[in-house]
Amino acid sequence: MQTHPIELDESWSIGTKPHGGYLLASMIGLAMDDDHPHPMAVSAHYLNSPDAGAAEVTVERLRTGRSVASSRVRLLQDGAPRVEALLSSGRFSGAEPYWSSPSSVPPAMPPLEDCPRAPAVGPTGLRVGQLEHNELRIDPATAGWAVGAPAKVAEVRAWLRRDDGDDPSLLDLLVFADALPPVTFDLGLMGWVPTVELTVLLRALPAPGWIRAVQRARLLQDGWLDEECELWDSEDRLVAQARQLAGYRVPKGD
Repeated sequence: MQTHPIELDESWSIGTKPHGGYLLASMIGLAMDDDHPHPMAVSAHYLNSPDAGAAEVTVERLRTGRSVASSRVRLLQDGAPRVEALLSSGRFSGAEPYWSSPSSVPPAMPPLEDCPRAPAVGPTGLRVGQLEHNELRIDPATAGWAVGAPAKVAEVRAWLRRDDGDDPSLLDLLVFADALPPVTFDLGLMGWVPTVELTVLLRALPAPGWIRAVQRARLLQDGWLDEECELWDSEDRLVAQARQLAGYRVPKGD
């Protein structure tokens, strides 16, 4: 088992707690090796939100195969586990798809200039630090909640890229998979939506340029919801699929 000390950057925090996608990318980036340099599947459980500051990541290799390596990756702070992840890593060859579903198409998006950038301080007054590191441009048709007019369809679409303009990496896709506003906002529920479990499948090395993202829910029930996110690169390739279980709260009286 390997142990890596890390420093969790406060500038990535949502309120006072570091962004979940940032935590995941920080952990997984420490678990690669030369023969298995690309994360392919990650399943993370968020046990207890860490604070910004000193922490450590442990990497336990469970199996090393010729094409796939399996690892357990844990983020600990003050001796307590905060995030636990299982990782399958390998190497992408850049091969063209053997088959793709006819219904699997990129989301239709307005031009970039017609999609305003999401500010780092949202409509609830909460600072979303990850939006200082990522440029998120939301499709206005799915951002009515920002002006008090939610569409009530539980879908958000957006353009994404790094704020520094660098081309996206696989680790960036782990961040982007958790970067869109919660679909609960589009249902008029503006409260905190904590992630319990997040699974991300990385499908290919992303091409240079902007990423298009669409995030949807199928069911909100008993205070829990699913969110499904797809990420498409500038060459119209599906480069990541994510699904998470998260909590939500309905205000009393609704």
